[in-house]
Formats: sequence, C-alpha cells, structure tokens
Amino acid sequence: MTPLAWLLPLLVTLSVASGQNATGAARRSPAARRLQLNQLQNQLRGLVFGLPLDISVSTLTYICSTIMDLGLVQPKVIPDMSLMNFQLRPDACTNISIPLTQARELWNTTGFHQDRPTVIFITGWGTSIDRSNSGPVAKAYACRNDSNFVVLDAANFITTLYSWSALNTEAIGLYVAQALLQLDREYVETSVHVIGHSLGAQIAGSTGRNYKLLTGGSMLTRVTGLDPANPCFYDGNELPGVRSGDAKYVDTIISNPGIAGTADSTGDGSFFVQGLSHLKSGCSGVSAVSCSHQRAVDYYVESVYPNNTGNFLGRRCENYVDLWTGKTCSDTNPAIMGYAATDLGTFYVDANAAEPYGTHADLETFTSAQSTCGTCNAES
Repeated sequence: MTPLAWLLPLLVTLSVASGQNATGAARRSPAARRLQLNQLQNQLRGLVFGLPLDISVSTLTYICSTIMDLGLVQPKVIPDMSLMNFQLRPDACTNISIPLTQARELWNTTGFHQDRPTVIFITGWGTSIDRSNSGPVAKAYACRNDSNFVVLDAANFITTLYSWSALNTEAIGLYVAQALLQLDREYVETSVHVIGHSLGAQIAGSTGRNYKLLTGGSMLTRVTGLDPANPCFYDGNELPGVRSGDAKYVDTIISNPGIAGTADSTGDGSFFVQGLSHLKSGCSGVSAVSCSHQRAVDYYVESVYPNNTGNFLGRRCENYVDLWTGKTCSDTNPAIMGYAATDLGTFYVDANAAEPYGTHADLETFTSAQSTCGTCNAES
C-alpha cells in the first residue's frame, strides 16, 4: 500500500479520536486508550518517508498535536532516569558510563578534569550511544584536548516512533537537569555547554529550562541546537522547542529549515546556513534531506578543530525574509558560527559543498575532520 493510501484513514482516525476525547474521554478505560494509540502507531510505521516533504512534516505535527490533545502516552515509552547514563570520553580510546542517578560520581572520575569546561552532547531521533553522530564531535574535542566531553546515553527513549520520542524530550531534559544539580553548582553555571542535534537539540533546550526552574533562576552557560527538530515543535504546538532564555547564550545552526529542522529563528544567535534553502550544497538524491539535516553537525564539528574557529562567518539579517537570498544581509562585523559563537541576532551563512565547508577557511592551516588528530591511535 502506498503512503498516501495510509494517510486518509489515519487522519480520519485521529479526527474521530480527537472528537471522542472532547465528548467522552472519561468513559474510555486506560486500556482502551492504549489500544487506540497502539493502532495509531502501527498505522504510522513507514507512513512518512514516502510522502512529499511538506505533507510528511504537516502529518507528523498534526499527529503530535492530536496525541497531546488526547492526553495519552504509552507507559512503555515513558523515560526512566535509572536507565540513562552520562558517558565520559576522556580520550578517543576510553568510554566511562556513569548513571544519571549517580552523576555526582562524574566529578571525581579518573579522566574528568575539574579545571576544564564540560561539553554534553545529546544525539537525535533514532540514535543510540553506539549508533550516533557523537563520534565525530568527540573526535573534534579530543583534538582540541581542552574540554571534558560527555555523551548522554538516553537508552532507547529517542529510538521509538518519532511522535513518542518527541514527547519524551521534556522529561529527558528534566532528568539531565536533575543530574547536573548533583555537580558543583558554580562549575555547572560557568563551565557546562549542552549541545544537541535534532531531537537532541530539543532535549538540550529542555535541560536548560528545567535547570533554571529547579534552581530558581540560575542558568547554564550555553545551549547549542544543531538543526533543532521541526515536526511536533513550534507552530503553536505544546512541545516547547529550544529557544532564547534556555541558557545564558543559546545558538542554533539551521541546515534543513522547515523539513527535519526548524525554520524559526529561536536562539540568541540563529545561524541559517545557505539561508532558507531546504537542501544544502553537496546533498542530493534520496538522502538529500537526511544529509542536509546532518550538515549542521558537520559544520559545527569543523569549527571545533584547531585553526578552524573562524571558518564560518554570518551576515546579519534585520528581516526574516532576507534569509531567502542573504543579499540584503550586512557583512559589517560578521558573526562567527559554531564553536566560538557569541553574537546575537539572525545570520545568513555561506557554505561549501564539501570540506572545508566554511567559506572563510584558511587552506594552509585548515584541520580536516578526516585527519588523525583526535583519533584513538593518533600520537599525542
């Protein structure tokens, strides 16, 4: 059956379910409600990826909204903090897992440097600690050798059906914030940088918001969202997306606007690579969307390597519509994107189709992500 053949009955089911919720939700038992959601989940498998992009995104967003209206979340996918871990990577050869419930142990773990800042990286939908894009990010920071690098192991709570994974972001962010409360508070508020890709970006934002709530207003130093997930967030949905105020400085790198990633300018510094173009240079064919969504990570990784921090420079756009071409965006006082970002505003950033992705890279000093710097076998 084609994806479009799935769509009409699914939307009818959701519409009926929503109407029932308004008139007779109280009459349905929890078991019946779970059965209804199981049926929706079975219908959703394989639905989205064969549809036109705009229909796919609209469908996912409608599904999330309806699920929240119904007030139903399956117990089997509710996050459990006791199953999650911080994975400290003191070097490219070593992984040390520390349960979130025992996060205080991170402080005195061999390989954790209390005199260095800490980066916490959170991966996106459909990933796990062993199957994610955390490796290239870890390698880049290992090459710099000036930070503690930690990856969030969210167990399987962001590998479920997208709708359920999206609903889990706020709870997972709360758990990470609670874990950070176990560490030295002054250190956390001056030296912790939380970075996330896709749904991980939304978890990063939730971490900052919840830390602020739990501490009565104190804030993390920085939250970075790499192409924050679009479906189910923003556009009036109840799920809050990463945004200004989640940390002292919130920056976003947008690489697949309006499709997998948000098209909104929500950070203190929002960097739109090649503006509002859905697909990035160098991404084509059936993987063009996933490639473009991943590009935000690729750009950030490049900026982390020594000698690369100024590779990406943004032009300030006073009006959102200027992002379509970038021609009217000002190149006076350009803003650095990525590792060294500090500027406020909305920016248009040019990029190459292959590395060096940054159009301002110095080819004589450029450090490639393909270099041995930061690898397990590299000489120190």
